[in-house]
Amino acid sequence: MPRKRSMDATEAPLWLAVLLDHAFGESASRRAQLDLLAIAHDVTAYPDDIPPHRASALMLDWSERWLDAEEWQRLQARLRQRRRRSRQ
Repeated sequence: MPRKRSMDATEAPLWLAVLLDHAFGESASRRAQLDLLAIAHDVTAYPDDIPPHRASALMLDWSERWLDAEEWQRLQARLRQRRRRSRQ
């Protein structure tokens, strides 16, 4: 049984970037793209109303709905790469 997906709330902005790149760079459905854009809009337009832990929960819900386990693994690897680049 695969591990439950998780996302560190402090990395919500990084995750949002990774998910947006994925949704608009690969063969995501139009509905998936629109759902993620709605999350991105709310998170960026209302940062005081949607704290990082809530943004993480919204993105995890989106990932559960639209990403299979293999895609999730690939995106975790992308996040690790971005994390390393941001620390350099």
